[in-house]
Amino acid sequence: MEELRNWLNANKISFKQVDDEVVEIEGFGSMFLADLSGVQSIFKGQEGNLQFNLMESPEVLIEEGIYYIAFKFGRNYYYYDLREKFKFNILKYVGQRQVPLMNVEFVNLGIHTPYELLNGSGDLALWVRKARYLGQKALGICDRNTMAATLNLQKECAKAGIQHIFGYSFTLEHLEEKVDMKVYCQSQQGLRNLLRIQKEIMVDSDTQTITLPGLLSHSEGNVLVLGKLSAYWMQQNPHLVALLEKAFDKVYYQFDVTEYKAERIDVEVLKAAQFFFNNFYVPEADSFLIEPILICDNYYLDKDDARNKIILNKIASGAAHEQSDEQYFKDTDELYAMFRAIFDETKWNVDILFRRMCRHTVEIASKAVVCYETDRNFMPQYDMTAEEKQRYGDRHQMFLALLEQGFKKLVPVKYEEEYRKRLDYEIYILESTNNLDYMLVQYDTVNWARANGILVGCGRGSAGGSLVLYLLGITMIDPIKYGLLFERFLLPERAGLQPGKVTVIAGNIESNHFIQVKSADGNTFLFDRDAKLLVCRQGAEIVLYADELQLGDKLIFDNRDIVFTLNEAVYDC
Repeated sequence: MEELRNWLNANKISFKQVDDEVVEIEGFGSMFLADLSGVQSIFKGQEGNLQFNLMESPEVLIEEGIYYIAFKFGRNYYYYDLREKFKFNILKYVGQRQVPLMNVEFVNLGIHTPYELLNGSGDLALWVRKARYLGQKALGICDRNTMAATLNLQKECAKAGIQHIFGYSFTLEHLEEKVDMKVYCQSQQGLRNLLRIQKEIMVDSDTQTITLPGLLSHSEGNVLVLGKLSAYWMQQNPHLVALLEKAFDKVYYQFDVTEYKAERIDVEVLKAAQFFFNNFYVPEADSFLIEPILICDNYYLDKDDARNKIILNKIASGAAHEQSDEQYFKDTDELYAMFRAIFDETKWNVDILFRRMCRHTVEIASKAVVCYETDRNFMPQYDMTAEEKQRYGDRHQMFLALLEQGFKKLVPVKYEEEYRKRLDYEIYILESTNNLDYMLVQYDTVNWARANGILVGCGRGSAGGSLVLYLLGITMIDPIKYGLLFERFLLPERAGLQPGKVTVIAGNIESNHFIQVKSADGNTFLFDRDAKLLVCRQGAEIVLYADELQLGDKLIFDNRDIVFTLNEAVYDC
């Protein structure tokens, strides 16, 4: 029990000991300590029916309101819930946190996720879980040169009930000088601009940097944080700093307490910080020319995870460089302890300065009202060239014309009827699910690759089931010849277009005139007036137009009928 108590205290989990075998974790529940000493395996039974080795009668504990079993495995303590199927849960970030000595509001804006390949680590859900456990109301990421984690961050934060902040680490290159910086979104416009910044860096730049004009043009809706080594550049280029201050909502200087190790290269970071505080602080006004903000670059969750970064960096570079083991997600007490060790308390009110820098993180979080729209699909729109507009008129006619060209070229004459029936079906589904532009984008991409000597495969996966892709030259697989199913490639359900309370059935996508029908089960349907429907009337199946429906008609639906054909329309029935 003493060892378990030490573990709980080390992880600052608030608890009280009930007896020699049970602890009560505040805000979580009672936990029984399983003694595994002398046990060869923590499991018993056979594959498919494994049970915890010591739990002969778990119902006894459940009757006493004890639902959790704690046990040591390797270096860590784990737990599982008796009410659920057995699984390992590390005994961290549960219940209530012990009250910190430095009880100040702070938001961690320095998370580097596994999406920053071969550098960041830790499940994104665990980063969010720890932030919530530490009492932080938001969490910000700042992966270098990638925004791949942003959508999942939004989802995980939403589940945990905390705010997300989209950040991005990058390098500015100006007049042969390179300066590391961070950008944090404050608005939807900021997100759009951040996406443009990433494009300039990862698509348009050969050096994966951005120019000053490019950065200034994408500043609206964002705050800028100048990197921890930027103090010298700031002093040498005050006019450039002024331009950045004018363009961005706010400009800060990043102060980091996690890299400082004696007799290490990280001492350069400390020297830059000292230079900043010596040259950018105005004592008379108790102000800074550029406000410092506490952002610690975190690459792993806990201190004992530091080896993760060493391993990842070794894979990336072939060498395991000496590096700090302090770049983990700290609480405010841990941050303050390192912060205090850096400053001369005869010159600085360390407590006030710490709170000041923490407050700026909260300010950024409070204004970060930005998110992805996730309740509808967004498809790319194909931009026609002037020549294509002259030849085809619009994108829809271009799509149909290209298919006809492919049909004449690739379909044997004696099988035209079979291929035409399949083609009509695929066109209907693609039109109904608003995928025509997507097909044209793929067509254009493949043609460009071939024209530029880039090898293009014959097609893979479910794409081989599409006749449209074959006729457009995107794949080289004839799905009818090989008996492949289009439905494996695309169904309305796979496009996220499952029928709900309202189904729109339309022969004319531009139509605004509908017939409203309410079924016996209470569902409401909107039909284009010219939609052809299969109806059972007086025991006979007939085909008629929607505006010819009569009371008592029984609608017979097929796959074509249960799709949304007007994606942009919203109906409240």
